[in-house]
Amino acid sequence: MRTLCAFLMLICSAVCAETQYAAAYNHIECLEKEVTELASHPQLIAGINNYNSSPPNPQQMDKIWNSLKPEDQRLGDIINNPSADEMRDWIKHISIQGEGLLIGRNGGLVAATEKTTDFWQGDEAQFLQAIGLTAGQVYVQSEMLDESTHLMLIKISAPVYNPRSRHPIGVLVIGFDQFVIDFIEPCKHR
Repeated sequence: MRTLCAFLMLICSAVCAETQYAAAYNHIECLEKEVTELASHPQLIAGINNYNSSPPNPQQMDKIWNSLKPEDQRLGDIINNPSADEMRDWIKHISIQGEGLLIGRNGGLVAATEKTTDFWQGDEAQFLQAIGLTAGQVYVQSEMLDESTHLMLIKISAPVYNPRSRHPIGVLVIGFDQFVIDFIEPCKHR
């Protein structure tokens, strides 16, 4: 009898796990579409175009990044700009909490929803994998502990294209709180 109960519990666990996996996959697939749509938002494109027209040296900015205080204008220009506000509002609508990064062509931060651990994103997979993609494609990093937010995030990175350009002008990275995504239907309006 114990063997039969254990066997039934094993089958039930496998079925439940597969159902949860299918639901999580549907959420990710839906969120990928949402992020690629956000990547074409005029405010984000304008932010990257402005940054790319006169970008700072990202490695030089990275050296002073950790010493910047909330009242420092250089940090404020990245966290309190229209592109950061757009990402922040969008994340609240989808995931309640998370992280948004808008990265210029040279790997430097154009906008962020909060201070990140570093300014230069050009050496990170979320940038390196997405900058070479075509419009509508994404790079997904699942269930990773983010150092700056201290949350388990699912990160979806999408290239940002200017409608007049054949090459990406930057990358949008949205980190969704894994816990929130697991327990809500983030794309139920679709």
